[in-house]
Amino acid sequence: MLLCVLCDSTSLPLCVLCDSISLRFTFFHWDKQLKKYLKILFWLVVAGALLMCSVEAIKQYRDDRYIQALADEIVSKAGAKTPRERIVALREYILANVRYQGAAYYNRPFLRATATETLQSGLGYCGEVTRAFINLAGAVDIRAQRINLWGKDPHVVAEAEIGLGNLVIVDCQMPPKVKELERLDRVILQPEFDDYYTFNLRRMRLEGMVSRVRTSIGPLTYWFENPHALMAAFWGLLAISLTSGWFLTKGIRNIVRAFLLKRGWVHKTAIPGSAGH
Repeated sequence: MLLCVLCDSTSLPLCVLCDSISLRFTFFHWDKQLKKYLKILFWLVVAGALLMCSVEAIKQYRDDRYIQALADEIVSKAGAKTPRERIVALREYILANVRYQGAAYYNRPFLRATATETLQSGLGYCGEVTRAFINLAGAVDIRAQRINLWGKDPHVVAEAEIGLGNLVIVDCQMPPKVKELERLDRVILQPEFDDYYTFNLRRMRLEGMVSRVRTSIGPLTYWFENPHALMAAFWGLLAISLTSGWFLTKGIRNIVRAFLLKRGWVHKTAIPGSAGH
């Protein structure tokens, strides 16, 4: 038996009527059994998205615990008290424990390695060690975000806040191209650099359109520098969007049906399961 997706009627004229008032749907007639299976499939997709969200959230929780414990240990051993001392201690730890020699260069995932993966493997390029520093710094209350330096020798570094409005560049790749903690306006004077971006516009093929763009992204840094958190947010938003869309569509359908009934264009006797008169 075929049903109209708008009014659940088996009467073809009613479907023609629905079409005549410009409520156009891709499919007017659905097999009832197929509709049931599609509904099951839909909720399985939602459940799958929620499951993936949970898995990624658990991975992020474990990463956060590891990063917090390591950052506390580094700062404690160094006896670092001030923001500058904490920044230097974290930088020196990464410089001493992570190398790019031997790290995979080709076929790397788009979101790159997590800070935990980089620190545990001891392998990573400038982008990975910058991510590691940003997460370690955040664990000891140092605000930092990445800066993409562009020029003859492209590089990725962190920009950390020593004090209110006092930002310095932190290069954690060994050997560092920026040897000291310096302000960005001084770093950009080095001959190998001539441009910078907060976001990697080169990967988005937008580097020729704008120049020297530095944007403070605040709390969003956490999500951009933690692939598991970003994926958890993606799967969670997908589940919420699908569920919201389902109930919104159902609500609109009920409103349209009530409108058609009120106008007399559809009668309850034409709707399966309704009481006849």
